[in-house]
Amino acid sequence: MDCKNIKLILAIVFIVITSALSFVIGVSVGVNSDQSFLTEVIIPSLSAMGSWVAGLGALAAVFTSLWLAEQQKKINGENLTSVFDVFVFLPDMTERLAVKVTSTGNKPSNLNSLSIYSKDSDVALMVAQLDHNGNQLPMQLSYGQETIYILPSNTVDSINDYVQKNCSGSYENLMLSVNTSINSFNIPFNEKVIEYLEVSGTNK
Repeated sequence: MDCKNIKLILAIVFIVITSALSFVIGVSVGVNSDQSFLTEVIIPSLSAMGSWVAGLGALAAVFTSLWLAEQQKKINGENLTSVFDVFVFLPDMTERLAVKVTSTGNKPSNLNSLSIYSKDSDVALMVAQLDHNGNQLPMQLSYGQETIYILPSNTVDSINDYVQKNCSGSYENLMLSVNTSINSFNIPFNEKVIEYLEVSGTNK
């Protein structure tokens, strides 16, 4: 039994126990109270409480409906899961920057371009060409399809130049953007990619 089922069972048990205790307390109060106290205090209080509970329930139903609609929109829409990292490719086992993109939305994605930008700069660096050993742009991905784009070897020098000229030498806020016809999916540069760029810049 997984964690979700355990939580659901515990929630049901809690609700049942709370309801039972509330019923017992209500019966006890009703039995031990005189008629005037019951009709003038208890019953109006319970009626008001019922109105509040009904109002909160209606509000919760509205929020739940909006949340479900948003989740359904995400499921039915365009979505990409991307990994940008340093990969090793055969036959020479050379390290290269590459991005692996998987379509996880029900709507097909028309991939058009890759770009690199930083929150520290107003200028973006477009990836003009891709290595011929990987897939090429533009292309369309349907649900479950995967592609890999290998950045040319000179892209490392271009990124380092971009960082020095436009980002004050900081790699911290760099992003790779996978651009489709209607969206852009951003991937932060991870530590491995930044280290690879710094080492390549030092050895230049």
